Amino acid sequence: MTTCRTNLIQDDAVNFRVPQAPQLAPRASLLHLVTAHDLQDLRHKLERGQVPPDLEAKLVKLAGGNLGHRAIEQNCRSIIALLQAAEQGSFKEAAPEDCERLLRVLAYVRKDDDAIADYRPDGFTDDQQELRAATTELGPVLQAFKAWRLRHQVPAMWH
Repeated sequence: MTTCRTNLIQDDAVNFRVPQAPQLAPRASLLHLVTAHDLQDLRHKLERGQVPPDLEAKLVKLAGGNLGHRAIEQNCRSIIALLQAAEQGSFKEAAPEDCERLLRVLAYVRKDDDAIADYRPDGFTDDQQELRAATTELGPVLQAFKAWRLRHQVPAMWH
């Protein structure tokens, strides 16, 4: 009798369904906080092969931080390299709208007083979210750039 009862309980447990959590609406982008002036200034400096001093200082600070901060720094450096290679005409696989999106994300990371001010303990959470969204959406372009860079730029560094 006990065996039969145990089996019945086990059968009920197998058929039990856990209710699913409601699906969240897609997160709204915060890139609207980037102004035309922010974009123009950053574009102008990158076209001249420069990284703005304030952005460079932020990247150096992020490089010394936790794993999440280092990921932001590395992604930003990859984006900078891609934008500069695209501007020089050596990397041709990035469409102009891809470059514009990456420039906008980089300008967002550059801002100290964005949706979550960077001086707060959680201040880079929004920057990380914007980078993650862009790198997910533009993953094929970024992977193509990394492969291109290994074939064309890295060998020249060894000479």
